[in-house]
Amino acid sequence: MKKKLALLLSACMMVMAFSGCGGGTGTSSAGASEAPTESGSGEGSYAGHTLYVANWQAYSSDTNYCEKAFEDKFGCNVEHVYFNSYDELMTTLQTGGTDTIDCVVLSQNYTQYFKDQDLIKNIDPARIPNYAEVSDVYRDVSPYAVDDEGNVFAFPWTSGVTSIAYNPDKVSKEIKHWSDLLDPEVKGHVCLFGDYGDGMIIASLISGQDPSDPENLDLDKVADTLAQLKPQILSFWGSNDEQLMPYYSGEFWVGDMWSGPYAQLLSEGYNVKYVHPEEGTVGYLDYWCVVNGTDEEDLACEWINWIESYELQYTMATGEGSDYKAPEGETYPTYSPVNQKALDGLTEEQLVVLGMDPMPTKICMLNYLTPEQKDAWMDTWETFKASVG
Repeated sequence: MKKKLALLLSACMMVMAFSGCGGGTGTSSAGASEAPTESGSGEGSYAGHTLYVANWQAYSSDTNYCEKAFEDKFGCNVEHVYFNSYDELMTTLQTGGTDTIDCVVLSQNYTQYFKDQDLIKNIDPARIPNYAEVSDVYRDVSPYAVDDEGNVFAFPWTSGVTSIAYNPDKVSKEIKHWSDLLDPEVKGHVCLFGDYGDGMIIASLISGQDPSDPENLDLDKVADTLAQLKPQILSFWGSNDEQLMPYYSGEFWVGDMWSGPYAQLLSEGYNVKYVHPEEGTVGYLDYWCVVNGTDEEDLACEWINWIESYELQYTMATGEGSDYKAPEGETYPTYSPVNQKALDGLTEEQLVVLGMDPMPTKICMLNYLTPEQKDAWMDTWETFKASVG
């Protein structure tokens, strides 16, 4: 049965809370040695094949425990194509990228755009056996992953929030709200994700508006808020490294951050706080999709099946349980799983690291906008970014 996003939000909260309740007796790193969910039937039969996957840099799929493990499992090569925005990725596919890219990551606010442009294709879930292991609340979500005829075109991979991270060694007060980004104390040291979706949600919340109601959003108020943010900005980030490097150098004092880099900073011993503002924080559900026109459709399905497996999902969430360790001196960022068994196995400590304990009081999902609304949001955001220089 198809589910609407409004229902998904409350359900996500419940499943995360449920996983927290069960976490005390959850799986340790040894638990990942259990036999993973059986993968597809083509293991080891793809020698000489190369799968091209598009994702953000250092967003789990290019780690050894994912990319290298998949290559060894199926005898193929995996090549990552990195992008800095979904609009950049869309342009790449529209201008010939469908000949070279087989599989892509998309957040739920973009899946429909790509489907409308015939850039991604329907896939029979029977070809993705591990889809059945995904938590019920993440499967068959309409219109972001399933169309009106029940065709599935997007397969969930991870969900989470982009909340406030700050360096308590640099900021004298406790950060609690998005409006704290406007504090004169942090002038010139605020880092923000460069994508319009997150930025417009944050600016809407600072201006006292509800970003989940785009029809009634006063963009002039949002623009005024962004004008106030202008002198605060140090940089915009679009990748894992672009979040981490300013923090390492001491220039990143406060800003928004994915939970993965936050977990990485914690594991590396950095003093960092992660806050879910009570007025709301940015929520996302990221999917993998098969590109329309790929000549590696079977291998792309194996990739998605691997992505949704317990084995991969547990390691992605904990950094543990894999023979493919991080390179010496490095740690893996961690991200929230959608596989139900992996969710059930999280310990209380792991939930804290993933930003799932305490839970946000309000999640503002990256919603699908009409083309006209999207253009207006992007114009407002890009005008702001250009003014920062």
